[in-house]
Amino acid sequence: MKNTPNLALLLSLCAGIPSGMAANRIDNVQPKVTVVGTPEVMAQVRGATPKRPRPISATEPAPTWLEFEADFDSAEDFPELVFKYSIILKFGAARKLIEGEVTHVDIPKGKDRHSVIYLPPKTLNKLSEGKPFTPNNILAVWVEVFAGGELVGGKFKSPVGITSEAVAKDKDSIPKATDLFLNKNQTPFAPLNWDYYEAVKPSTR
Repeated sequence: MKNTPNLALLLSLCAGIPSGMAANRIDNVQPKVTVVGTPEVMAQVRGATPKRPRPISATEPAPTWLEFEADFDSAEDFPELVFKYSIILKFGAARKLIEGEVTHVDIPKGKDRHSVIYLPPKTLNKLSEGKPFTPNNILAVWVEVFAGGELVGGKFKSPVGITSEAVAKDKDSIPKATDLFLNKNQTPFAPLNWDYYEAVKPSTR
């Protein structure tokens, strides 16, 4: 079943209002966005020439990743959950809605579970037109959690005070981009904090 975003239903979940379609089976969802550098993982390979990081010019922004996390509590065991991430960014007068998702498997019942997704440095640099990216570029974020195509949890947050109602009314007019986010396994963060984040469903490609 397609995981169709339903912001009105999400807003009811965020407000703690039970829905006739879905209860809060995933609760206490806490979106968090952090700007982080590329991890430096050192390894020695016999016979290979050591590689050094590519030098960064004085006019080039340092490579930074946008790390978009969601902490949550699970009221039951789930064989699979889809986390749909959305973020509205502002660069000058222009706004951009970036959407992406990650599928997790074998999520156990319990508190303090974690999901994460990333925007890579080249994508951020392109979105910001070469200007340094900072948290001030973030207008709003929200996460929707689906089980079997049913919305079972979610949360909306805005660091600048934008309301979820305003986003629900305005978001269709904001230019949107998809397929820009990477799951953890597609990044150099893959081997880090392996037991902290929920397992990502392997790609079938």
